[in-house]
Amino acid sequence: MALSSRKPKSSKGRRKSRKQRSWGLRWWILGLAAALIVGGVGALKWAKTGPGRAALLAMGSEKMFGDVQTAVDEALAVTLPGFVRGPALLLNEDDPVGGSAAVTAFDWPAPELGPGAEIRCRQIVVPDGVSYWKLQQRITRAVEAVGARVLWGERLAAPGAGDGSLRPDESTDLLRLDVGVPGKPTHTLVLHRAGLRVPPRWDRWPGRTNWNRLLGQGDVPTVALVIDDWGYARTEATHLLLDLPAPLTLAVLPGLSYSRHFALRSTELVLPEGPEPGLRGAEGSRTDARRLRLEAGCPVEVTVSSAAPLQIRRREIILHLPMQPQSYPEIDPGAGAILVGMSDDEIALRLDAALHGLPMVTGVSNHMGSAATADEATMRKLMKQLKPRGLLFLDSLTTARSVAYDLARESGVPALRNRIFLDYDHEDTERIAANLAVLVRSARSTGFAVGIGHPHPATAAVLARELPRWQAEGIRFVTVSELMALRDAAQAGS
Repeated sequence: MALSSRKPKSSKGRRKSRKQRSWGLRWWILGLAAALIVGGVGALKWAKTGPGRAALLAMGSEKMFGDVQTAVDEALAVTLPGFVRGPALLLNEDDPVGGSAAVTAFDWPAPELGPGAEIRCRQIVVPDGVSYWKLQQRITRAVEAVGARVLWGERLAAPGAGDGSLRPDESTDLLRLDVGVPGKPTHTLVLHRAGLRVPPRWDRWPGRTNWNRLLGQGDVPTVALVIDDWGYARTEATHLLLDLPAPLTLAVLPGLSYSRHFALRSTELVLPEGPEPGLRGAEGSRTDARRLRLEAGCPVEVTVSSAAPLQIRRREIILHLPMQPQSYPEIDPGAGAILVGMSDDEIALRLDAALHGLPMVTGVSNHMGSAATADEATMRKLMKQLKPRGLLFLDSLTTARSVAYDLARESGVPALRNRIFLDYDHEDTERIAANLAVLVRSARSTGFAVGIGHPHPATAAVLARELPRWQAEGIRFVTVSELMALRDAAQAGS
């Protein structure tokens, strides 16, 4: 057996080796401690900077809210002449719509952001020669220097200003900006030109005042008038209908020359606080913008509305979706119609195509459709598409065999159905007036009723003549979404 030539280490050598390793470990620990101390000192210094405080607030340190808000205050004061720094007016809770038009600085209580936290709401006049976009860029750079950012930007169009289109108009529009850290806004700014006739309002409880006014009218007969077939042309009858001093629901046909023109006549509705019907996530949707803003963590409500708190001429827009009639194809419901036997994907594609370009749509009604609405499979597929888009359904009841209303309710889709067509004889004003009286009697009997008319000259003339009389007799006219909200409130109360 070969013997190893290595000599065993002595106990003295082993002790020296252990001592060397012990000193190495000590130096490593000392180095780590020194690094931690240096890093800790650096972290403490960083935590005292604007970006550091903002980062800590974003990570959940509520006690940093005041420091970040003060830093943003200083940055905005440099960028915006006339900006009001520091705490401002706290409005009385009995004055939920933000007080008088002169309120330009208001602190919005936001306990969800921390104890005693308030979002500073400021209204600022922008000189005529200054571009909103360039000013927003300057604000962005200023607040980013202190660790904050612009969380939300939204154009607010004053009612009656411009041509009613969605094109920006800096001479009349307002610009809303929310500033802070993600999920924790410190400021809400409303920028506008000097001499604005309709000032913004800070609405602490959106829609609550007008909803209470509408609800407070008591247990009165309630009618929703729906006018079908908008989009073909602008006529004297359409002008007269739009000018009626009563709420209307406009059922707009898709893809026609004036479809978008009439869809843009949508106004704010009077609904209870919370999500409105029509959260379909399409461009231009006012409700969708509110949902996205709330998801970004910006709770302040700002409205720009007319002087009258409760608008009389409220207009709701629904899609008048072509569907297969019994006499198809001899009678053509129009391009993009929903046909019996279509697949889920085909119905989804046709629905999305119809909705495209029609902002503010809150629901769907059937145009023709006596065959489609009587077919259970087709209606189940349609309701499957309406529910995730947040759209209500109005069954026009073009056939007594319709299953659409029942299947909508079964599918969880908010639904209504037509009581009577006012103008099946569209030239007989006496018959139209008599049918309107039938609709009113139905509302008096059941509490709520929906009637459908069309933009015919005789229909417009009868409604212009008769609606003031019925209103004077205590009939409450609303849009379809408002009727559903009132009906639900009545059912809950009973």
